[in-house]
Amino acid sequence: MSWETDQGLVPLRALANPLRIRIVSLLTGASLSAAEVADELGIAHASASYHLRQLADAGFLERVDEQQPREGKGRPPRRYRYDPSSAARLDRADGRRLLHEALSADLSRRLAEATEQRLSMDAEVWLDREVWEEVVGLIDQAVALVHGKAGPPRSGDRVKVSMTALLLELPGTRPAADAGRPPRSTP
Repeated sequence: MSWETDQGLVPLRALANPLRIRIVSLLTGASLSAAEVADELGIAHASASYHLRQLADAGFLERVDEQQPREGKGRPPRRYRYDPSSAARLDRADGRRLLHEALSADLSRRLAEATEQRLSMDAEVWLDREVWEEVVGLIDQAVALVHGKAGPPRSGDRVKVSMTALLLELPGTRPAADAGRPPRSTP
């Protein structure tokens, strides 16, 4: 499968870069210009502008025209914000492995930068379907709350945080080597 021949992978290719994942995360809380993104992430303005255009072309960001007073001459800067409806396309795209690799790389960066760990959980267990659906619903509510309440960087009494949620259903059969052992829970 090639990127050039599979148009379904264009959005995926746009996100298969840890820097772009950081940009999308940043634009969840506020619409920002390329200059503001560059300042927040410590990258060149030209690089921020390029990545913003790529993400907008792939449909992850939308351009917003905010009526803000402008000092000086020239047109107001182009501002972008995350389009939450874009996430639905990822679940239908082939090759999610590339996205997961980029997310893993960005998670490694966040873990290295963390000043405090508030909660950590990992489990590979068997649950009743009803309980699993309840867990999925609760995490979905938490994700919606984080996205809905996120604000612009460095304003007010805000805390810069990282939340990663990945809920996976695994195959219902065990490999032959594990056939005689009960499923185990990981703390």
